[in-house]
Amino acid sequence: MKIFKTVLLFAFAGFILCSCEYEWIQPEKQPIPDNVSFSGDIMPIFNNGCNTNVCHGAGGTAPDLSEGNAYNALIDGSYVDTDTPEASILYTTMKSGTMKPYTAPGDEEIVLGWIQQGALNN
Repeated sequence: MKIFKTVLLFAFAGFILCSCEYEWIQPEKQPIPDNVSFSGDIMPIFNNGCNTNVCHGAGGTAPDLSEGNAYNALIDGSYVDTDTPEASILYTTMKSGTMKPYTAPGDEEIVLGWIQQGALNN
């Protein structure tokens, strides 16, 4: 009788777990501006999620993404590859790497657009 109750309990728990449903909602992609500006489009992304003293701000982990230092840190540190933008360390880390949780949906596509447009300091 004890075995029957145990089996019944596991069967009931299995039915409960199988009845759970989760529907993934894909966030809408942000349109990439025709001319992505480093100061107007990229720096706000860094300031919202990356540019802190603990993370990638002045005195934090490399690259230094603080105002006035971010562009040179990215270019000089080889985080940006304008020949193969999709292979850029900056883009791949934001898209599917360890920094993905710290970015808003679509931020990585704006960064990719900036790199594809030549990664200008504008």
